Amino acid sequence: MASLSEMELYSKTVYAEARGEPHEGQRWVAWVIKNRAHVGRFGGHSIKEVCLKPKQFSCWNGKTDIAIYEPGIYRNIQVLCEEIHRAPISADPTDKSLYYINPDLCDPAWAKKLKKTRKIGHHQFFKE
Repeated sequence: MASLSEMELYSKTVYAEARGEPHEGQRWVAWVIKNRAHVGRFGGHSIKEVCLKPKQFSCWNGKTDIAIYEPGIYRNIQVLCEEIHRAPISADPTDKSLYYINPDLCDPAWAKKLKKTRKIGHHQFFKE
């Protein structure tokens, strides 16, 4: 995983976390990652540090890589991540969202303290 570039980690994280979600949901997951890097409280100030911070993105828990089973979906996510990576933070459509959950799978106590921003597909997004 250390050998993966920042963009590979970014794309693989969004792929693993949101590949079955609508395009807008994938975009919001990618912005959550970028927003976390911007604020620097989630493992560091880089996309790579944020993605690899333990217990932040379950797709990396105990893994060193993520297998790609849908190359077309992955390529679209790579393009999306490249676009968002280059975008200024002021282009953020998520209203500074820093968190998301799938409420069908979990209902963590920390989420109750946050402001809901939008539900897209299976993900509920939050900001502080």
